Amino acid sequence: MTAGGPGEPIREVLAMAEGLRVQLVSLAAGQSIPWHTHTFVADTIIAVVGTVEVELEPPAIPPRLEPGERWTIPAGTPHVVHGRDGAACRFVNVHAGGTYDFQLYAG
Repeated sequence: MTAGGPGEPIREVLAMAEGLRVQLVSLAAGQSIPWHTHTFVADTIIAVVGTVEVELEPPAIPPRLEPGERWTIPAGTPHVVHGRDGAACRFVNVHAGGTYDFQLYAG
């Protein structure tokens, strides 16, 4: 289990292989995964605990995922992930289809 520092999400790597990265991500109340993109990988989010909200750019109706539901974000799509109304949540995050990268997106 890893955390990037105080106040950052907790990420547990569940599996890693060439072209695949699977993590369990825990967000405390008020935390989010900031706006970002992935150049080569799709980003699949599977809600485990709480309601997970995914906002996309260009603006779209944000998917709200209840436990057991999933959503795939195509490579190159800017997005941010957080709990609904700032609540805590936990989700499985699957990056597949190429080399993983994380590029902050400023809009």
